[in-house]
Amino acid sequence: MQPVESNDIERTSEDYELEIAERLHVFASRLQRIASEQVGKRSQIEQRWLNDIRQYHGEYAADEAAELSRNKGSQVFVNITRNKTNAAEARLQDMLFPTDDRNFGIYPSPIPELDSMAKQEPQTAEEVGPVEVARRIQNNAEQAASMMQDVIDDQLVESRYHIKARDVIHDACQLGTAVIKGPIIIGRTKKRWDSMPDGMSVLQVVESLAPTVERVDPWDFFPDMSAKTIAEAEFVFERRRLSKKQLRDMAKLPGILVSQLKEVVRAGVKTSHIAKDFTDDIRNITGINTVGEGNKYEIWEYHGPISKSELIDAMALTDESEYNEIETDELDDEIEATVFFCGNNVLKVALNPMDSDERPYSAFNWEKDESSIFGFGVPCLMRNPQKVINASWRMMMDNAGLSVADQIVVNKEIVSPADGSWDMAPKKVWNLVDKTRSVGEAFASFSTPSHQTELGNIFNMARQLADEETNLPLIAQGEMAPHMTKTSSGMAMLMNSSNIVLRKAVKNWDDDITRPLITRFYDWNMQFSDRPEVKGDFSIEARGSGALLVREKQQENLMIYSNISMQNPEYFKRRDWAELDREIAKSLEVPYEQITITETEIAEAEAAEVEAAQAAAGQMTPDPAMQKLQLEA
Repeated sequence: MQPVESNDIERTSEDYELEIAERLHVFASRLQRIASEQVGKRSQIEQRWLNDIRQYHGEYAADEAAELSRNKGSQVFVNITRNKTNAAEARLQDMLFPTDDRNFGIYPSPIPELDSMAKQEPQTAEEVGPVEVARRIQNNAEQAASMMQDVIDDQLVESRYHIKARDVIHDACQLGTAVIKGPIIIGRTKKRWDSMPDGMSVLQVVESLAPTVERVDPWDFFPDMSAKTIAEAEFVFERRRLSKKQLRDMAKLPGILVSQLKEVVRAGVKTSHIAKDFTDDIRNITGINTVGEGNKYEIWEYHGPISKSELIDAMALTDESEYNEIETDELDDEIEATVFFCGNNVLKVALNPMDSDERPYSAFNWEKDESSIFGFGVPCLMRNPQKVINASWRMMMDNAGLSVADQIVVNKEIVSPADGSWDMAPKKVWNLVDKTRSVGEAFASFSTPSHQTELGNIFNMARQLADEETNLPLIAQGEMAPHMTKTSSGMAMLMNSSNIVLRKAVKNWDDDITRPLITRFYDWNMQFSDRPEVKGDFSIEARGSGALLVREKQQENLMIYSNISMQNPEYFKRRDWAELDREIAKSLEVPYEQITITETEIAEAEAAEVEAAQAAAGQMTPDPAMQKLQLEA
């Protein structure tokens, strides 16, 4: 048997790597082709978004502005779209994210199953009784659910969920579609002060791998366009634009195929682009000069099924030995994974870390489209009323300019201006050319009739249509109708009606964002958390369309209930007045802790009052010796 030369071994290894790299190029080309198809299918939606942004900023399209300029008429844009959109955004934010409470809750299921209880010593029903066993399980389940709720709430606060959710709401109101992503693991640094033995404190910067959420720009979100909902999507693409510095940072991450990443850098920026970047178009609309795309590489993130052979090829170029034992099966060849690629180069392949195979994306629509994942925003819903408003206002301006002064007709054969100018001016001198004709034949004036009233009616009707088509009445924007708000009951009914039109959007948020997002965080903590005391059989409740929508009614009911309790002695002694005070302050969004004194301070104040009263009573008590002297005198 001939010995194998080392050069032959190296050549065989190089050939093997080249063969794998070629297969990865085929893999990336397949994903690139699918991504290009989704980009082409979404082009009409992108044009609609550009029109929405133009309308939001009060700008005409280029062709429409050129037509108005050629006609030399009024080019004014009466922008009520921005007001409507901002009102919808503000109302939705106020209803979904109050300052005093979270918009979700975690509760144990009716018959909870706790892993921590199962590992304890078994206690038979004869020893403590079945009722006591059930009570202990329920109490432990409630405590675990409360701790799980606090853990998820802390994770959301650390990831600045409320701030990012407000940006998501803005996307939904303006474009009709908003996307949030989570839980995802991003290495963040946290500051911590540690006490030293000498009493000094030292600042420590540690890396945190807690789950977080991110807002996804709708312009960079390309799902399966054949799907009607995000749950039906076979795959999801997300575009990222990274600089060369960010690519260098990306090369330090685990699982990155550095050789493929180097090929991307060598190929250059322009070769990696699949979808058009609309950043410059948006900047032109907002009045900012075009700055160009810059040196940005287009990195794509794919979430969906891939074949096991493609996963093995990607893992062969890394040190991830745990994937070497994956067996291919003709009947079950696909596996859920996340792939990062750029052009024809695969940069990273990783399995979906969640055992549930849930993808981290949730999409929210202001107004749902039954045929697409992408919905309709406020500007799109009021497109036609906005056009009517602009057209009627332009006609009012043009008509006002024509009707403000008469049209003058001059017969040049009879008169001529003394100064040589035919422009009309006060105290102008004219020369009579034809002495046989009268001056009355030289001049005539004609008036253009004013149609301001008719055009104003069209304008007002268009505004009413905008209210009806967007389901955003004036009361929802903070403007009151005098004929409906003369009494408190009329005002209450009107406010309740304005909330009803927004409940649909709030319920959409609960169904499409809150419940699936919190469920994914719950699954993540159940799978990866090292705290067994927080785990259990829980259910997720989205409270946006529940308690948070009836805060105004709750305020009124709390005040009525407290007055009834004050008037009835039986009710008075049953009330916990401290907690009732706290609930009233919470419903009114008042900082309770800052304006309320503690029980200890109340006791000290009452004791001081008693002492002061006793001292005053002692001073008022007459001295017997003094009384005797007064009698003798």
